[in-house]
Amino acid sequence: MLRNPFKSLRIDFVFFFGFAFIVALLVGLFVYTSYTSSSREVASSTSFYQQKLLNELNKKLNTNLVSIEQSSITASKNFDIVISRMPGDDSYDRVRAQAEIRSQLNNYVFGTPILQSIHVYSNLPASYSVQEYVQFLSMDQIPKESWYPDIEKTDYAWLSEHSIKTNSGDTPVISFARKVYNNLNQYYALIVLNIKVPVFQSLIKADDTDASVALLDETGKLITQTSNSSFTQAYLDSMMAKIAAQPSGSDRRGDEFLVWSKSMDSKWTLLERSSWKDMTRSSMETTRLFLLLGLLAILMIILLGMFLARQFIKPIGLLLKAMNQFPNHKGVVLPDDYKNEFGRLFQGYHKLTGRIEELYANLEVQYERRRHAELKSLQMMINPHFLYNSLDQVNWVAIEEGQSRISRMLSLLGQMFRLALTNTDSLVPVSEEVAHIECYLQFQQIRWEDDLVYQVDLTEEARRLLMPKIILQPFIENAFVHGFHGKRSARLVVTIRPAGNQLEIIIADDGRRIGLSHMAPKDTKSGGGYGLRNVQERIDALFGPAYGFELSDSNMGGTQAVIRLPIILESPHT
Repeated sequence: MLRNPFKSLRIDFVFFFGFAFIVALLVGLFVYTSYTSSSREVASSTSFYQQKLLNELNKKLNTNLVSIEQSSITASKNFDIVISRMPGDDSYDRVRAQAEIRSQLNNYVFGTPILQSIHVYSNLPASYSVQEYVQFLSMDQIPKESWYPDIEKTDYAWLSEHSIKTNSGDTPVISFARKVYNNLNQYYALIVLNIKVPVFQSLIKADDTDASVALLDETGKLITQTSNSSFTQAYLDSMMAKIAAQPSGSDRRGDEFLVWSKSMDSKWTLLERSSWKDMTRSSMETTRLFLLLGLLAILMIILLGMFLARQFIKPIGLLLKAMNQFPNHKGVVLPDDYKNEFGRLFQGYHKLTGRIEELYANLEVQYERRRHAELKSLQMMINPHFLYNSLDQVNWVAIEEGQSRISRMLSLLGQMFRLALTNTDSLVPVSEEVAHIECYLQFQQIRWEDDLVYQVDLTEEARRLLMPKIILQPFIENAFVHGFHGKRSARLVVTIRPAGNQLEIIIADDGRRIGLSHMAPKDTKSGGGYGLRNVQERIDALFGPAYGFELSDSNMGGTQAVIRLPIILESPHT
């Protein structure tokens, strides 16, 4: 949503750059109009003359290519006549026919300057000599040729640029191929007339231009081009829709300016590509000159505006600086020699900030009192729940095992309550929290005996840190109540260590997967859910949402809890 700049932006910004924007807009419109007008004129004239040139080239090309196609018709008929006059099908007759056909085709090569050679694919004896202009090859060779797909489903076709062996080595050629049929309309030979690529390209390239020209057949297939890899078939396919809709025309794509021409009496299309940057170089130089003059004008207006408005903007800047640095603004001194509206603004600002600081102080006191009250309340909510579960375990042991171990269990239970209740601070040393959970694990050891294996790994560095009180016991209690329920043996590992700038605590068990993850956010009757939610609320109240715990599957086969707390070396309340 657009906002009023006089209400949302700085005054100096609006004042300085408002005029500059207007001048820049006028200069930009002038430069854009000048450039587009001159570029459009260049494109129009270039397109006109290039299309005219391509039409002339197309006529010359069509004359030569039609001559090649007509020669192929005559050659195929003469070939069929010679083959039909063979008295027999023995080797001697076939050699005689081959010699007569070579003699006839040599006349075509010598009589047509643009022809390089002729290849005949038939059942006559294969004979390929780089010294000859007419070569005989086997019909079985045709499917192996790179151009085979172009002639496979048609009687004749122009073949894209490919190489043949000559006495000069591999020579690039463009060929016209025509199939030979007998009186029974059976295809039994193929005549291919080869034209050297440079000779062919001389037909489609003007002498006074360096532009790249491509020759396309009636299907849009690239036959040849005057520059290596300038056009690709995929690129030409994207142009075919425009060429089909407009036989002669032009188009621009980035730095490319394309002109094409297709004469009405020809199936050939010539496509020329030139550099738009080279075509409009003079227009661009003029545009740069106008743009430079416009920038100089904008700079002069900005300097003039700064000179005129500096005294008006200065007091507003001082007030903004003081506001931006609030509440740490005691180092900013607002001037007291202003007797106008700015002076009244400065006086009002001083009164307002003094009142805000007083309110901030009162709010901080109230916040600290509320936070301590909430932490005390959350901490006291844990103890009744823990007492209920612990006494239930003692009762179960008394029923199942008799009363011989009850005294030991009660002793451990007393130690746990003593550790929980003696220290009223929210943060306690990690060693004290570990002593609390070890009492609980020893308490459970009496019930499980050797079927319970537990391990507490505590680094010496972590032992001296502080952490929230009674935060580990709900996780371990969940493991016994839910994860180990119904199991004959249990294993639990607790690891406490610093990890970067955090205290990392990992509690893993081999119980059922509902062990530590038994947390129902909306079910207050669930012991595990209540205890873990209580832990999360305490961590949020103490340290904020950046810290907490995550539950996942452990490598031991049960559940794993990862608790992350900040590194605290001393209590913030001491």
